[in-house]
Amino acid sequence: MIDLKKTSGTVCTLILLCHLANSQELSNPNDAIASDTIQQGLQGSPNPMNSNRPIYTGEELLDQTFPNSIPIFGSGVRLRIGGYVKADMIHDFDYIGDPFEFELGSIAVEGSPERELGGTTTFHAKETRINFDFRSKAKWKNGKEFPVKIYLELDWFFDDPSSRLNTRLRQAYGVVGRLLVGRTWTTSGDLSAIPSLIDFAGGDALYGGRVTQIRWQDTFADKWSYAVALEDPAGQIDNPDNIEGQFRPQYPNLAGNIRYKSNNGSTIQVGADLFGLTWRGPETSPNVTTVAYALTVMSRIIVVGKHYRDAFTWGGGIGKGQAHRIIALSWDGKASGVVDENGLDAAPAWFAYTGYNHYWTEKLNSNIAAYWAGTTLSDIQTDDTIANAGSAHLNLVYFPYKKISCGVEYMYGLRENKNGVEGKAGRIQFMAKFMFN
Repeated sequence: MIDLKKTSGTVCTLILLCHLANSQELSNPNDAIASDTIQQGLQGSPNPMNSNRPIYTGEELLDQTFPNSIPIFGSGVRLRIGGYVKADMIHDFDYIGDPFEFELGSIAVEGSPERELGGTTTFHAKETRINFDFRSKAKWKNGKEFPVKIYLELDWFFDDPSSRLNTRLRQAYGVVGRLLVGRTWTTSGDLSAIPSLIDFAGGDALYGGRVTQIRWQDTFADKWSYAVALEDPAGQIDNPDNIEGQFRPQYPNLAGNIRYKSNNGSTIQVGADLFGLTWRGPETSPNVTTVAYALTVMSRIIVVGKHYRDAFTWGGGIGKGQAHRIIALSWDGKASGVVDENGLDAAPAWFAYTGYNHYWTEKLNSNIAAYWAGTTLSDIQTDDTIANAGSAHLNLVYFPYKKISCGVEYMYGLRENKNGVEGKAGRIQFMAKFMFN
């Protein structure tokens, strides 16, 4: 039985990974080598542009130091409220269907009516975010203690214009010891190993997303960790012949990862997903389940210089039926496979990316990154189905103060349909970000 009122005090709070998630400067850049709080550079975090950080469970959660939290008196719980205000100014040189994110699937191809519309300019503050982190210790009757955490995160990033000011639930999960239950990032992905971009889509050829799950996460050996999870299944089945029936998920996604972290903060993670794609219809239609899978590898390599710590990031993955988790391929809702009168075929798909984060000075850094994703389509799918997509990004980010950053990013993207028709587009994005706590 758990008694939260008799717990000893713990230091607990929200872990906010934003441009300067640490809110601290290092007197010596090598002081960061053994710390998750600051992974590279004199200022900033593993990915200065990403406002997320690794999820801890068990003693790793308790051992982290979280300043700026407040006690909830009489409960043994501490709370930290974090977040930021971010404003984006975006100019598209060509037609892009999503004015807020560089969604490669929304690029208009040559010959389409949208292509003639050209670019546009968009101002928004939808990425503005707030989060709450509650932490405590619980104690069994035998006296053994274990961590308890509740994490909630909200933003306003709906793409639908009618919902543009509505609050969106990004993450909501609880941790008891090594067990996590709730909505957070997919287990097979690794956020710390992705390039640092201003674009909210994060390169668009990446794998993963936020899903509801039940996860067990633990460490083993000296520098190794693992996680296994049952996650919310998903899929996008193309139905070009209008077969009667619908996609009906029957089983959860079984996900997992194994991760290695070196003394200097470099990491490599191998992840996997195994799930079913199920189509259900009347007796005259296919009723079938096809096994789908994904294998991923993602890595961040710390490059320690004389004064600053850069990072080289890379990753990729292959699979079958998993393209709905590759953002660039999921735009048209046909990514996972195709159904016809003979059954359901899962589509092979792949993705790859690479990036480099360089600190020019203590307060100025740049990121360069490239992405590519593709799938093998069925003969019966329509010619306008997305087959391949990729992008390149280059940015410059300035940190005038600990909790304020501004920057500019140029991005160029390509979409190719099944019939070989392409669409290309360029975008420039300016941002200003103000972090609190």
